[in-house]
Amino acid sequence: MSTPKKTPTASQETSTLPIAPNVPADPTVTSWTRFIGTFEASEFTDWIDESVSWKTTCYIGDWSPLLKIRVRGPDSKAFFEHLSTNHWPNFAIGQAKQAIFCRENGTIVGEGVVMMLGQDDFIFTKKFDAKLDVVSDDWYLFQVQGPKSVEVMEAATKSTVTDLKFMRSKRMSIDGLEFWCLRQGVSGERGLELWGPAEQAHAVYRAILAYGTEFGIRQLGGRAKTVNHCEGAFPTPGLDFLPSVHGDDAELLGYHEFLEESGMSAGAFLHFGASGNYGSKPSQHHRTPFDLGWGWLVNFDHDFIGKEALAAFARDPPNVLVTLEWNSENVIDVYASMFRQETLEFMELPRSPCKSVQGSSVYAGTDLVGCAVSRCYSYWFKKMISLCIIDKRHATPGQEVCVKWGQDGAPQKLIRAIVRRAPYKED
Repeated sequence: MSTPKKTPTASQETSTLPIAPNVPADPTVTSWTRFIGTFEASEFTDWIDESVSWKTTCYIGDWSPLLKIRVRGPDSKAFFEHLSTNHWPNFAIGQAKQAIFCRENGTIVGEGVVMMLGQDDFIFTKKFDAKLDVVSDDWYLFQVQGPKSVEVMEAATKSTVTDLKFMRSKRMSIDGLEFWCLRQGVSGERGLELWGPAEQAHAVYRAILAYGTEFGIRQLGGRAKTVNHCEGAFPTPGLDFLPSVHGDDAELLGYHEFLEESGMSAGAFLHFGASGNYGSKPSQHHRTPFDLGWGWLVNFDHDFIGKEALAAFARDPPNVLVTLEWNSENVIDVYASMFRQETLEFMELPRSPCKSVQGSSVYAGTDLVGCAVSRCYSYWFKKMISLCIIDKRHATPGQEVCVKWGQDGAPQKLIRAIVRRAPYKED
């Protein structure tokens, strides 16, 4: 589906910010959130209303800025399998797979979704760039997620989507505009992704909003966008871990040069860092698939980069991904400190801006046992929660631990927390 570059609208040409080009301009929006190399609306209604939408109705959200590459040729699948921990002997046209890419030491350098468009034709969207044909600007990528997503899409396409199995796609159209429709539920609810030519993005987006009005559809802004990453336990590069691209060996330095030369979207990931009392050294936030609950995506029946190191981790993985449910009284005291002389670090709602990994040390007694990331207020559950990469000996649901809140050198507080399953949202 090769398409010409999209021509920006007049308002986008005169904007001083690179506004997300595939979403129609909304004159009521007054605040913006950066998403990779573009800026999107922070809120359309408000973050509470939008974060509830995928539990009660549905939303449409824009993920078009994610980098996308297209690979074609007789060795396309073999190429992906050599790079990734996955082996796909029965990959079929219209099917999608999550792919994990590691370095020789077993730490993750990138991950994303690979979709088979045709025989020897694959498109890959991911959180990190690679030296392949980048087609990011040629495609829009929208999500329609939530319990009413099926009704909205069937009303819009005047056909059924209930025949789609998870991670399967098919060609569909809205008012004559064709796209790929992939069943995928990153919200933790049933939902769909739409992949189509960028010059048709505005028309498709507006049509879905129009057809979705009777079902209570919402537009999802950047402020609430990653709440479901925490509720649904979807670890994200730059938020929960850092891609393993830090170092000064010749291979990495050459890769850094390539990324910087590839443009803002690619090079931006080199500037993601880490903060918080767990540690700001990038290597402290390099993770293996087993740390993030992705061990089931590591298949040892083929040769791939990092196989030997991951085989050693697989024998006895040291860590587990869990959810931490933070003690509400302790959290309330953090906000109460705003009215005391010694003020604790503020907890932004629903979560901190998506600009770095913010890790908080987790203790069992006096022992450091884990790193809490993606601290997030869930309005649906009325709880402050986080993901946590924790020593497996302390990963039993119901166990109590403590999270250290606050930067080193500033006032800090130990917040009690209970280990819960990941994902936190059980259904």
